[in-house]
Amino acid sequence: MELQLGKQKRMMYARVFDRTEEETCSADAVVPDALGDIGAIVVTEGTFCLWNLDFSDKSAQIEGSVAADVVYAEEGGALRSFPVELPVKVRISGETLSPDVRPWLRCTLTALDARAVNSRKVRVTARLSLCLRAYRETELALTDRIESDGGAVFTRTETLCLQIPVSVEEKTFTVSETHRFASGQPEADRLLCHTETVLIDDVSTVGSRVIFQGRVCASVSYLQQGQMCPMVETFETAFSQMLDCPADTSPCLMHTAVNLTAAYLNVSAAADGAVLEAEYHLVAQTVCLADAEADCVTDAYCNTAELTLERETVPAGTVQPGEPLRLTAEGTLACEAASLTVVSRRAVVCGLAEDGCDVLVRLLVTDAEQRVSCMEKRFHLPFEAADGVRLELLSVQPEEPAVTVTADGFLIRVAVTARTAALQESGFRQVTGVTVQERVCPYASVPSLTIVRWGGEDLWTLARRYCSSEQLIRETNGLTDDAAMAEPPQYLLIPKTQV
Repeated sequence: MELQLGKQKRMMYARVFDRTEEETCSADAVVPDALGDIGAIVVTEGTFCLWNLDFSDKSAQIEGSVAADVVYAEEGGALRSFPVELPVKVRISGETLSPDVRPWLRCTLTALDARAVNSRKVRVTARLSLCLRAYRETELALTDRIESDGGAVFTRTETLCLQIPVSVEEKTFTVSETHRFASGQPEADRLLCHTETVLIDDVSTVGSRVIFQGRVCASVSYLQQGQMCPMVETFETAFSQMLDCPADTSPCLMHTAVNLTAAYLNVSAAADGAVLEAEYHLVAQTVCLADAEADCVTDAYCNTAELTLERETVPAGTVQPGEPLRLTAEGTLACEAASLTVVSRRAVVCGLAEDGCDVLVRLLVTDAEQRVSCMEKRFHLPFEAADGVRLELLSVQPEEPAVTVTADGFLIRVAVTARTAALQESGFRQVTGVTVQERVCPYASVPSLTIVRWGGEDLWTLARRYCSSEQLIRETNGLTDDAAMAEPPQYLLIPKTQV
């Protein structure tokens, strides 16, 4: 007797690499000749820009830079700033990496600060968190039947339901917009510093197309003519893009990461006030998951021969979009708050973890002499998942923090809205091979009719033990669907069969 496995085959993308690495880079910079000596560093703001991501055999090369602005106070108290670029070049090794894989990369600037080496030189240090995933197109083969040229083979099938990546797409795009300053005109038509954050507001599907919407939030600081205290404004540049998902099914969930590759900000004077011309270059990477369902063979036997089965575990995870979570935290930043005035407040996500996210709250404050300083406090905002379920953060949007003056300092309350996906992983054991053994099966020693006391035992197990079939046992005993039986019989008649 010869046997063959019938298989359903689906094209999918298997995740072959998933790693998060922390990277630290630093650079020394000299104060430009036109600026005065450093009295005290006030704040360092900046943004990471991804320039290039290439794969070779067993490694990935990530290149970019952190564009930073160092804001400092001269000995006389006047605020000055100058730009510093920190090159980023990271090589990540992995046995499964090769030029044919497709990437998904999320970059987070977790820390950025500057220290004065002397009155004319600073050292700027940045820490990055790089979450890199790689996908390779592959074939998912599911066994749905066993075909025989001889005796009948009885098979048990179970329905496998899972979500599989069916497409990994990438798109580069550019957005630009002109914004008007609301609080005045920057001195000498230039900014003190700026930083950009890319936020994803919505990801949806229309047929086989993925539509994602978001915005680039730019926080800019500048001085007005004759003023020592900086003005801080936030400008939002919205974007909406569409990606084709070349798959034969509509995606049910998308993992989208949008990274900034370049930012150009220019201040220009107009007759009725100053404007900010913003141009952003971005790259979006989206993994589209679709529902897959198939009846797979999980067990088999033959009444006229002994079968040896080979099995493998199919990762049968399901991924469901979760309701948006609002995470909150509060804490006190110890200081003489009553003598300080808050000029600006900002919350930025500086880390993502399996149990929540990290948020940095940054305050610019002035004292009675109008001296400007920066104060920071980090928060960890956790969430809890149900047993057996793992939550993955898709995106996090921070709100403006609330700051209250207390006797102990500034009481800070911070909140974020997090989009999550619930991952429930389970193993599904399917038959992947079957061979016929020469040894005799127990068919000859089993009586033609067996009466057993039935305590609800699985009919498949009884059929296999007494060389019968589940269908024949049901027909002989007049059994309907198990769930519909009000009074199951105490005894079962099990006839032996060869076919």
